[in-house]
Parts: sequence; C-alpha cells; structure tokens
Amino acid sequence: MDEEKVRKIIEPEIFKEDGGLYDLGWYLSWNKGDESATLDGEFTADDLEAIAWWMRNKSV
Repeated sequence: MDEEKVRKIIEPEIFKEDGGLYDLGWYLSWNKGDESATLDGEFTADDLEAIAWWMRNKSV
C-alpha cells in the first residue's frame, strides 16, 4: 500500500486539509496525530487497510 493506492480507494473529499480524514456518510473521523479513529459504516478490507495506512503514515 502506498499513498497513490490509498487515494484511489478513499474518496477525495474525505481527506481534510490538515491531513485528517472525515466523512459523514461512512462516519469516519480521524484527527492527524490521534492513535484511534471513529468508524461506523460498511467498510471493505481495502477501505480499512487504506485508512490504517493513512493513520500510520500521516500521523505526524
């Protein structure tokens, strides 16, 4: 997984300007630097892997 693949999996409007992730439709909320995200929705394994990659690699 790399950033290019993540950006193909996750819809562009989910990426916040500060590097966080947010979407009301999925209900996904993660603030850059947080150790956990709030999730409530239907996610594929690829969705979850992309979210985890983003959290690990964009946390600082």
